[in-house]
Amino acid sequence: MVPAFWQPEHLHVMLNHLPVTLILLLAPLLAAGLISRNPAVFAVAFSLGLLGDLATPLVMQTGERAYHRFNGGQIQPGLDDRGDIAMEMHEDMADKAAPFLYITGLGCIAGLIFLRWRPDWVRGCAWLVLLISLAASGLTLRTALLGGQIRHPEFRPVINETPSHIRNE
Repeated sequence: MVPAFWQPEHLHVMLNHLPVTLILLLAPLLAAGLISRNPAVFAVAFSLGLLGDLATPLVMQTGERAYHRFNGGQIQPGLDDRGDIAMEMHEDMADKAAPFLYITGLGCIAGLIFLRWRPDWVRGCAWLVLLISLAASGLTLRTALLGGQIRHPEFRPVINETPSHIRNE
């Protein structure tokens, strides 16, 4: 029997923090590098951005496998209607966020190469990666929020069951 923590849904919940956290750290580190002009700060920033990018395919794969296990009834208890909707929205947002993470990773690779062979290009690359990482941060945060709503009703927006034309306000 496979231990529960090796199941795709558990791996996904454990690993999904890497791209989210690392992309959130990237922008302040790049800003610090741009202010300080310190190559070591750029190296750390680009390396962490690349690590977040490299974790993304694994997070996407475990999420996809977990999705199929939920839909196949292999994970019990099943999802309620709102959890199922949150899962669909989470998957859609992850598909939108992933390209931004991959482009950020490519920019980080370029930044690391420039640090070694074209130091005068690093600042321009850092600005570009910074802008892309801000968009990626917003999308990954939205993805994470939707992911939290799958199994946690307390994270879901409150829906007022009484239509506004009937309420006594």
